[in-house]
Amino acid sequence: MSIVNFFYMPADQADFYSREKLFGSAVNAKFPSIHFDMVEAGNCFAMGRGTACVFHLMRIMEVGVQEFGKKLGVAIVTEKNWQNILDELNKAIKTLPKSPATVEMSQASANLYAVKLAWRNEVMHPNDKYTLEEAKNLIGQVKLFMGQLASIV
Repeated sequence: MSIVNFFYMPADQADFYSREKLFGSAVNAKFPSIHFDMVEAGNCFAMGRGTACVFHLMRIMEVGVQEFGKKLGVAIVTEKNWQNILDELNKAIKTLPKSPATVEMSQASANLYAVKLAWRNEVMHPNDKYTLEEAKNLIGQVKLFMGQLASIV
């Protein structure tokens, strides 16, 4: 005899399952390489796996950091840690003329810093675990950052 398992998903979590456009159409169009991790982040959240969700969200942020760095001419962006990239991003932003685009880049940099400080540094340590509430909060932060980035790069 085989055993079949059924999982219950609360409605507010089920809305995240197999979401092809978790961060919206503009983000999907601009960053097709994040599609797998975006869907997996939603699936992990839907299944109650907060830490796994955060892991996939950090992979998405890595793509965002690299694209943001390329936009501002940060050299060797794939080989640097986030703090070094942030320092160089902020230096580059300070040299730009004041404009709505510069303000938007400054806001994106601030959001990136918040994610780095609150989640990224911690997710790299195996003793840390994330609740669904924390994962949902991060989904919102990543959606905000990647949405800003989609209009910048």
